[in-house]
Amino acid sequence: MRYLLITLLVCTGASVLYAQQSTTFLASIQYYESTEGAKFSYDPAIFSHIRQSFDATLSLDEFISTAESQLPIKIQKVGENYYTVILVESEYVLSLSDSLASTALEPPFFFLINSIPVDIKLDGRKAVFRYKPQMEDTLIVYVPGFEKKLIDNQQMLNSKSLAVALMTQTYLMNDVVVESYVTKGINLDPNNQKITIDVADLPLLPGETDGDIFASLAALPGITTPDGRPGNLFIRGTSPDQSLILFDNIPMYHRGHYFGTISPYNPKVVNNVEVHRSGYHPRMGGRVGGAVFINSEEEVSNDPQFGIGANTLYAMAYAKTPLANNKIGLVLGARHSYPPSISSPKLDAITKSVFAATGISDDEGNIGTDVRVKFQDYHAKLILKPNEKHKITISGIYSDSDLSYELIQAGPQGGDEHLDFENYGVNTEWSFDMNQEWSASLTNTLGQFTYFTESPVPMGQRTTDNSIQDYNARLELSRANRRSNQIQFGIDYKLQSSTLHYSDITSNITSGVTESVIRNDEVEAHTISPFANMHWYGQKFSVQAGLRGSYYSPKQNFYLSPRISANYTINSSIDIKASAGRYHQFLSQVRNLQIGTGGFDNALWQLASDDQGDVISGTQFMTGMMINKNRWLFDVEAFYKTANNVTYYESLFLDNSSGFFSADNVLYGADSYLRREMSESTSMWVGYSYGGSKITLDTTNQTTYKSKYVQPHVFYLGGAYQKNRWKFSGVWKYGSGLNAQSLEIAYVQVIYERAQNNRPPGAPRAPDPFTDVPERYPNVHSLDVSASYKIPKTDQRPWSASFGLSVINVFDQDNLIDRAFRGNPPPPKWIDRNALGFAPNLMITFEW
Repeated sequence: MRYLLITLLVCTGASVLYAQQSTTFLASIQYYESTEGAKFSYDPAIFSHIRQSFDATLSLDEFISTAESQLPIKIQKVGENYYTVILVESEYVLSLSDSLASTALEPPFFFLINSIPVDIKLDGRKAVFRYKPQMEDTLIVYVPGFEKKLIDNQQMLNSKSLAVALMTQTYLMNDVVVESYVTKGINLDPNNQKITIDVADLPLLPGETDGDIFASLAALPGITTPDGRPGNLFIRGTSPDQSLILFDNIPMYHRGHYFGTISPYNPKVVNNVEVHRSGYHPRMGGRVGGAVFINSEEEVSNDPQFGIGANTLYAMAYAKTPLANNKIGLVLGARHSYPPSISSPKLDAITKSVFAATGISDDEGNIGTDVRVKFQDYHAKLILKPNEKHKITISGIYSDSDLSYELIQAGPQGGDEHLDFENYGVNTEWSFDMNQEWSASLTNTLGQFTYFTESPVPMGQRTTDNSIQDYNARLELSRANRRSNQIQFGIDYKLQSSTLHYSDITSNITSGVTESVIRNDEVEAHTISPFANMHWYGQKFSVQAGLRGSYYSPKQNFYLSPRISANYTINSSIDIKASAGRYHQFLSQVRNLQIGTGGFDNALWQLASDDQGDVISGTQFMTGMMINKNRWLFDVEAFYKTANNVTYYESLFLDNSSGFFSADNVLYGADSYLRREMSESTSMWVGYSYGGSKITLDTTNQTTYKSKYVQPHVFYLGGAYQKNRWKFSGVWKYGSGLNAQSLEIAYVQVIYERAQNNRPPGAPRAPDPFTDVPERYPNVHSLDVSASYKIPKTDQRPWSASFGLSVINVFDQDNLIDRAFRGNPPPPKWIDRNALGFAPNLMITFEW
């Protein structure tokens, strides 16, 4: 009787206590078991971790309903007063914030279960996903730019709504990347101050459906193509030959097919592109402008990929496949133009722009002959990974452009002129991880570029053969996996030769076939360049300091090129940055020199020597700021650049009497860019660039000109929309007209005035046509749009297809980029050269 009384008092006390306050999940179950006679079956090893409290006044049914709504559980009635309690897959809502700034974080969010990301749906700034708790799982939350955070499994048991605060990443700052800098697939690394284009992730670009590499670069702030040709890239005002362009470390002197209007690379074999607008790593040298490094696949693909496609300019194919148990990978790519008899509206628009005011156009600017265009490029790469420590790659590329046409203005009328560009090379690279800290790489590269022309002359032809041969070997040692610094050092060796053979071959009855050599120049150069670079990084800063030294044999001189860059993170949203450096260029193109009778801007390449120009020395300075917050991105950079001892030629055409002189170039300006992600499918951006220039000739009167291709003001407004299978994009570009009172016009004026002064005494003198040359041509603008549709691959359909339409210059705006002067036959006249007009292009690709 006494024990019964004690038990009754305890139960009564528990009931009173429960009625007065909330209690835990298991305590609630025990209460309902004692008061309602219910029986619950559950695993106490799991459910003892639930700390969620419940109202003591709830009935059993209300308790079950509340528990199921708040916890990832199911309480199922299996018999009279018998219940089972189990874990079930539930919908979780995740809210992330910056632990320092106490502000909500923006997507992308990642929730990893046992290192595998789960599918996430976005609801504003919250992430929604489904998960069934398992005590043995490893759960991690990750946001780029913040430290990964391990989630306690008990937290997943106690609530389906999670609020997690993340710390800003405090080490390895080179891993912090601003994604979608311009659009998806274009990312900014503020610590290395480079822009990376991930071609596979690149969406539709305005005016381009084929992923053209150079067209992608022209979408970046500070990079312009003033004459409308994607291959004529002016990186912050520097001329195309002053920027270093490498494809798998193979130097590319070929600006692109058809005078730079089509990139000479198959985008389907390109993995990523690194763009440096203000300086680059001291392992590289030889240019005073920017740098573009185009890289094909670096890893062995696990699954074979194949594709074929065509647009209105060319057909293409590619293949990526593993070999030998996935230890060897093979990448192949090919593109080829159509037969010359097949033309398209875009090809016609290119021809009209390229050949305007040349030897095949009349005084009204009409093209008077058929232009026969043929181009092709091929790429192959072998990737070998025998083990985790070694990787060997062998890469090769061949690119060729062949053009021919009939002259109707210059030279003997009815004569054919032929031009051919070839650029090819092979690169091998062996990388070796010696231990957890040290690694080494050995690179060997062979390259060749040839530009060959045949032009008609009386009773024969004039030939030009300008070629470059390259051999490069580089050994580099790196120390990595350190939390506060990294270091790279090594030595770079180049053996280069530039050749120019320029002659007339004539035939007549008396003397037979004779060759009159106008120029026959060859320069060989050895360049030995030791280099080193140190990278320090901490919680809020990143500093790189590097040095490259170069001994150049033709000048028997040693050149030092120090470089430094820094980035400081004020808070999670604001970064400030700066860089400075000195650069030297030993191989360049001669300014204002034309090869061929047709009158094209195909300047020859030559190495610096005592007879053929000096080594170009340049400096670069940059400072800027970036704000990235709440789907807004604002980036601004101001720059100042010099390029001294740039080689110019005394005449427009090669002869056996003219020589070379030099000039100093100064470039300055600022690039600003503002982007807003309106939603997951829509983004808009606006940009403005200001630029100025000054060219001072190394002559007795130190005459100064402005650069022809530097536009003081460039403005653009763009947007992109991507939903399901559809993609749309467009951009409107507006810019100052190109400089009309340029050095090129000054050359022509001197030639014209010299001819007027040599007229017979008393002969009437024509009015000076150069008095009406404006300071600049009219402002230019263009609207470019693109659209594409994709049929995805499915289990039932083992292939995918993409269809695209792009239009450059939708309204066919006449954008004047130059005027050519014709003084013979009289009267003197000007012939307009316009940028690309209305140019539509269709694309279709099949992949499996």
